[in-house]
Amino acid sequence: MLIVGREIGQSVIIDDDIKVTVLQKGSKLKLAIDAPKHVRVASIKQDQDNLRRLRKTDRKIGETFLIGDHVKVAMIQTQSGLLRFAIDAPKEISIFREEIYKKNSKELIS
Repeated sequence: MLIVGREIGQSVIIDDDIKVTVLQKGSKLKLAIDAPKHVRVASIKQDQDNLRRLRKTDRKIGETFLIGDHVKVAMIQTQSGLLRFAIDAPKEISIFREEIYKKNSKELIS
């Protein structure tokens, strides 16, 4: 499990094609998930196994959601402009802060 802290506007790239971004709406911090249409994004209810489709909607502290079949993301803490979330994924799935991902992509092209 990886614990990530991101500020408003910052993102994490998961497996090259999924982007998780911290947004602010009013005084609340939220996560937006940008994933290909074929990738399921669903909330995992804490009290039952029912899954609810989500995309770019409100997330609450303690809420966990599933991206695809193997990646779980849980919001764990907020503090003035910073959101911490935990990402649980198999070792073969890459996870990068967006700025590192862009830097690595540029180096591969050069």
